[in-house]
Amino acid sequence: MFDWLRAHLRAFLASRSGTRFRRQHRRRQAHPHPARTIFAVVGGVLVFLTGILMLVTPGPGLLVMAIGAALIAGESLLIARWLDRFDFHASACWARWRARRAQRE
Repeated sequence: MFDWLRAHLRAFLASRSGTRFRRQHRRRQAHPHPARTIFAVVGGVLVFLTGILMLVTPGPGLLVMAIGAALIAGESLLIARWLDRFDFHASACWARWRARRAQRE
């Protein structure tokens, strides 16, 4: 089971920034299953809401919200597009931060 999960995570991370979530959405929609769709959407919403709750209580709220949104993105093209835009901008910010840090050293 963990080998399957590792392989999918590697494929996800190997995708270009800004296209990862849409590619995941296309892979999930290639083999639709009603039970998986219901589980992903309901589970994603519950995880996302738990993340919101963790923003005001101790816990990694933003990380949990991102996981919930990623679950929903597998079933919703709109959410997948939004996460791809966020991923692209976050990667650009990360690259700029690393470049500035390298200049200081």
